Amino acid sequence: MTHDVFEIIDGLFRNRLQVPELNPDVPLVDYGLDSVRSIDLVVEMENRFGVPISDEQAASMLTLRDVVDQVTASLTVRAGQGESAA
Repeated sequence: MTHDVFEIIDGLFRNRLQVPELNPDVPLVDYGLDSVRSIDLVVEMENRFGVPISDEQAASMLTLRDVVDQVTASLTVRAGQGESAA
């Protein structure tokens, strides 16, 4: 699952930032991520993965690895909530 999440997020960010490749550990601002693109990407990830991302969580996502880790954690929480409701 994490690999799939990484591939989707990597593609979203490469497309939006118009770069051929992203190093997962380089700050996204180094690739030109600004606040407007950041908000657009957060909304797109919320819609794509069906998970909420708070402003605080978004602010802590400085690298591609941070983004993948946060989305993966949110998906894990969502899956856990679904199991307890069943």
